[in-house]
Amino acid sequence: MGSIDSTEITSMRNYPENSVQSEKELHELTQFTIEWAHNNGLILRASEYKTTSDIAEFAPVSLFPSPFPHQAFDQIVAVHTTDRHIREMVKIVREAHEEGIKQPITLVIMRADYMLNSLKDSENDNEQQQQLEVKQIEVNTGAIVALGIDHRTTELHRQVLKRAGLNTLNSPDNVGDTNLAESLFMAWKAFGNSKALMVFLTVPSFGYKFDLHQLACKLKRLSNDQMDIEYVSHKDGQTQLKLGDDFSLLLNGKVVGVIYSCISALGYVITAASMEVRRTIERSTAIKAPSLAHAISSSKKIQQLLAMPGEVERFFPDPADADKVAAIRETFAELWGLDKNDDKTERLIENAIEHPEKYVLKPNRECGGNNFYDEKVSYILMQKLNPTTFKNYFLRPFHEPKLSTVVGELGIYGTLVGNILDGSVQHNVQSGHLLRTKLAGVNEGGISVGTGVGDSPYLF
Repeated sequence: MGSIDSTEITSMRNYPENSVQSEKELHELTQFTIEWAHNNGLILRASEYKTTSDIAEFAPVSLFPSPFPHQAFDQIVAVHTTDRHIREMVKIVREAHEEGIKQPITLVIMRADYMLNSLKDSENDNEQQQQLEVKQIEVNTGAIVALGIDHRTTELHRQVLKRAGLNTLNSPDNVGDTNLAESLFMAWKAFGNSKALMVFLTVPSFGYKFDLHQLACKLKRLSNDQMDIEYVSHKDGQTQLKLGDDFSLLLNGKVVGVIYSCISALGYVITAASMEVRRTIERSTAIKAPSLAHAISSSKKIQQLLAMPGEVERFFPDPADADKVAAIRETFAELWGLDKNDDKTERLIENAIEHPEKYVLKPNRECGGNNFYDEKVSYILMQKLNPTTFKNYFLRPFHEPKLSTVVGELGIYGTLVGNILDGSVQHNVQSGHLLRTKLAGVNEGGISVGTGVGDSPYLF
């Protein structure tokens, strides 16, 4: 990506701390943030009461948008424009295809996650120039939710910047939730039955239920209140979702046009009943968001295979696209499969044991699966990055604001509506982003465990 003067990085690294002049101002900004969040839907179900909407908390959030190099942001946006669980899903996909594809229309919702990797200059101990590179962490095509939270976080941060006397032009627009609603609406119209249901597949303890209601309101407005929307838990789907004689997906006897899965197919607990729900959905005429085939494509094994020489080139065979291929490959972190029993793999494993600080062992599935399996293919070895750090205040319910050293992971959203039989594309849009920020030095960062918050980028 090139070099950025260390003085600019240093000044931006500490801008949140420098923007708060007193404890009184910090308190006022904190209270404004909490009240704005409650009044504008930047809320979650309370952590102790996730099965009910009676009690809400503001979503953990950074007080200021975190610094992010403008050049890196533009580069990321431009690049974007087999354990038992996965074996069972592959089996379902094969069965559905062998039986005949009942629904050619597909809706792909994806988010590609990137991190700023810092390359230290060994010839310059003072680090007057810091080399930064963009590296892709993962691609998610499974359960993509809470885009409204990301939008409202950006709007909140713009208000905080104004109150602190800072420029809001460095805060990029973030309307991924609008694009998601438009894509779901387009898929529903493509189904061709105005009486068909839009179904949100969730779990009883779904923390982002308020955000789902915001999405439902957008869909109601887009459809002039013609769309009927139902929320179904995965457990209830075992009895309420049935396959009709014509392969229609039926919810309590009503035809389902689109089913939007808000829970990850790669992270859900394996049971025979849950797999049967997935099998029923996959075999049906309902438009899936996503289909199991697309969910499987975001497994770490597929990403590792895609990073191998010649694989990206298969999708861009035109020599005129060579620069595009190079730009994509430049963002790939090193990935290694562990499924081969050869000398190269054994040497790799030995090196990882000797130098664990250089590697991360990534599970093939999503949702932080920490189980170990007999098959080595269940894990992918990945280059460990050295993310650039900045300062920011973390705000969490019932906690005082705390200035911390943090690192961020930028996700870019995109949606596509197309026909898998004839290859036609009706809608292909990159819109919206997510910045997830966690405490530096913490391996597993997340809102639920208290080490991460929602954030937005402040470009420099």
